[in-house]
Amino acid sequence: MHWTKVIGQKNLKNKLEYLIETGQVPHSQLFIGPSGYGSLPLVIEFSLFLLENKDVSNAAKKLSERCQHPDLHFILPIVKRRNEKVVYSHDYIHDWLRFIDLKPYGNYSEWFESINVGNRQGLISIVDIEYARKKISLKAFNGGARVCILWGAEKMSNQASNAFLKILEEPPENTYFLLIAENQEEILPTIVSRCQIVNLRPIENSALLDVIENKTNNPEILVAKAQGNFNDLLNLINSDKDKEFEGLLIDGLRKAFKVKENKKLIVDLMDWSASLCGFGKEEQKTFLEFGVQFFRDAYLLNHSLNDIVTFKSKTNFDLSKIAPYVNDMNVKELVTLFEETHFNILRNGNVKMLFINLAFKLSELIALDVK
Repeated sequence: MHWTKVIGQKNLKNKLEYLIETGQVPHSQLFIGPSGYGSLPLVIEFSLFLLENKDVSNAAKKLSERCQHPDLHFILPIVKRRNEKVVYSHDYIHDWLRFIDLKPYGNYSEWFESINVGNRQGLISIVDIEYARKKISLKAFNGGARVCILWGAEKMSNQASNAFLKILEEPPENTYFLLIAENQEEILPTIVSRCQIVNLRPIENSALLDVIENKTNNPEILVAKAQGNFNDLLNLINSDKDKEFEGLLIDGLRKAFKVKENKKLIVDLMDWSASLCGFGKEEQKTFLEFGVQFFRDAYLLNHSLNDIVTFKSKTNFDLSKIAPYVNDMNVKELVTLFEETHFNILRNGNVKMLFINLAFKLSELIALDVK
């Protein structure tokens, strides 16, 4: 097989190739992992091999061109635009094909941003599932297999989940359902039980380094920060926000320290939390991810593990100044605070309240006595 659009994941590629070579491909598989690990391009390449067999003449084409196969169907989380009463995934097919060319490792938020739906979160509705059921019940255009890729399986509504479960219970002959999700726990358990689970692991650092070798001056540092997530790596490369985020976090920490000495300064801390609300959702997530890595590195430095610290200040900040205050007493709580805020933003929590909570707890945790 020619995995031309898939970075790394050698072991998983070998397993999928084995399934095809031995004729053991199950009719339903659920691929689990962050979008940046490559689940979408992996599944697309896998599905095209099921449809094209050993025809490699199309391998060099764009994914969008290869995806225009009559026996390949996509189900996507979408939203209604304008006054539409009913909307289907195929109504967005041109947007989708452009998206998989530009950001095949992109996440749900980036997909929704690409179709200009504002802060609304897309869903997979029952009408889309029923439409797909009718399509796959027809004879395959080429007389062979049919493949249905369901991207964002955890975005199915309850009705859609129940309807899709019925399809899996009596799947059409020679039809493969390839589900992609980031969070298995949000999928109907009976759907999960009918799928072969494929867990994606972080992309190997060596593979990421090969891809970005000439795109940045400090590839090793960025790859370490990305933690196997190519989408995050691209965002790190393309973003000039690190300096701003560093300054913002340090400013917040200074205000958090001062609140302990003078409660009247809580207003300054609230102003700081309000400034975080002014960022877009993706920037807020990136700031919180920056914070997680910042505290981890400070903790490592506190334990003299300098060799594995990845932090490189862009504002001439000396990490050793904060390191004593990130210790065994609070490091877990600090990291959890930023991770949970990140998670709740993904779940469309109240951003203002989330950052007010973060500011208050930061002042409590970072002011713990040094041990």
